[in-house]
Amino acid sequence: MKERMATTLGLLSLSLMLIAMVTPVRADATHAAWVEPAYAGIDPALGSASIVGYLTGTNWNFSFSWTNDQGVPINITDVRVYFDWGKNYTSSYSVINQIMPGITQTFAVYNVTPPITEAPELWAHNYYVYLDHVNDTATPYRTWNPIYMTSGSNFAVLSADHLECLRLWRRLNGVNWHGISSMSTSAAYSPTSITKVTVMIEKAHAKYDLGYSILQAKVFGQAKTYLTDADTMYSQALDIWDERGTAYEDADLNNTIAQTNLYNAQADAERKTGDAALVNAYGTLLFGLGWVFIGLGVVVYGMKKPKAAPPPT
Repeated sequence: MKERMATTLGLLSLSLMLIAMVTPVRADATHAAWVEPAYAGIDPALGSASIVGYLTGTNWNFSFSWTNDQGVPINITDVRVYFDWGKNYTSSYSVINQIMPGITQTFAVYNVTPPITEAPELWAHNYYVYLDHVNDTATPYRTWNPIYMTSGSNFAVLSADHLECLRLWRRLNGVNWHGISSMSTSAAYSPTSITKVTVMIEKAHAKYDLGYSILQAKVFGQAKTYLTDADTMYSQALDIWDERGTAYEDADLNNTIAQTNLYNAQADAERKTGDAALVNAYGTLLFGLGWVFIGLGVVVYGMKKPKAAPPPT
């Protein structure tokens, strides 16, 4: 009976050891973050969730901290990340890294972001982070089950066209297109009071809408072309608005100065002569000169304005 019990306990211990060697232990990372991604945020091509994207051919970099709460020393051999395109990326220690109970340590693992032929850019990828460890710090030692740290489903591999589309989309997505087009033309120096600005903004909006639709269809090269055109047209519209508005403001300032001089001359004339007719004559002359200054300001602006190349269509 005792022999049978000893045999059973021995087999149970062996089974538990084998299970421990195969089944990952869960011990979540304390903190974790992707380091300096090329893009982080919403990607219209990959759905509404936020992604962390790295440009193909550049290094991705993942950092995390972990506190050993296992109650025994943990002998780390590798930091490992597995991606769903079927590849493990491992950072190995040349000397086993022993972490004592209660100690917190920071880890880092990095590697080259693969080409989109290996890891498609058409969807976000899953990843799993582990610490590999052994039962001792010297050979011969037994490899234990990996310690699970963290995982996610938001890793994106980006081509150059895809990344540029995201940068342009993020900038143009913040433009209140409808707010600009509905702005009152009576507002001082509003963009809609300048015909060329209005037309260019409308063209930019049309290019943006088309580029955004193509981006959602994941045709990144073509989407980049339309979004680039939209960005260029919108920037040119703002430049024209700035130049024309500045010219009108300068002319308006000259008119204000002329009117101020009118009031001063009127007061001075009244003090010296008391001749109301003369005062009115001076007033009419100076008021007219104020509007002449405005006209001259606009003409000078038109003569000095550099001739820009026509915008892309």
